[in-house]
Amino acid sequence: MDALTEQIKNSDALSDEALAEKIDHFLHIHTEEVQTDGRDTFHCHRYEPTSYRVLHTLFEAFPLTDQDTLLDYGSGLGRLSFYTNHRFHNGAIGIEMSGALHREALHNLNQYRGIHRERLTFLHGKAEDFVIPDEVTAAYCFNPFSTEIFRKVLTNLEKSYENKRRRVTLILYYPEDNTVFYIERHTGFRLLKEIAVPELFGQDRRERFCIYQLGCV
Repeated sequence: MDALTEQIKNSDALSDEALAEKIDHFLHIHTEEVQTDGRDTFHCHRYEPTSYRVLHTLFEAFPLTDQDTLLDYGSGLGRLSFYTNHRFHNGAIGIEMSGALHREALHNLNQYRGIHRERLTFLHGKAEDFVIPDEVTAAYCFNPFSTEIFRKVLTNLEKSYENKRRRVTLILYYPEDNTVFYIERHTGFRLLKEIAVPELFGQDRRERFCIYQLGCV
């Protein structure tokens, strides 16, 4: 077991905030922040990082490999990219619309001491305008934007797949029913599995991951 995973597994006595501070310190980054500048809009929702416990739940059930490149939509301060890169040595690309959050992510990258940090990229721009590179094998979304923009993002993912046939995985956290309906009725993505967040799913059925795949190996 790697040191990062061990710290999360042995954190029952810590709150999510205390655990985030501990893991951020371990990775030499700062990601425990919720966007409060009022610049979230109907189409682009505020940044809120996925908790480390929830990320642990996801990747225990659905691990990445060092052959993967993960695309994080609404990447904020970069928590997902740093966490997975340290644990799996995968590549990661974060796309963030907020210039302030993007600058902080770049600062985190400068401080991060992961041995595979050269595989991390953070970009400033709109998700719907981003041309997806052929090496992307997975995309992550934590409810970052409206259904209208999300449909454009799905179209871009399918175009990328058509440009280079490979397996493309879509990971949704906290999915809305209309989003799930659209994916399953209007795209080529097929549901692979659902992963409930054990301590939260009982209070809110959206506290789960829906994992879809397009294509095959």
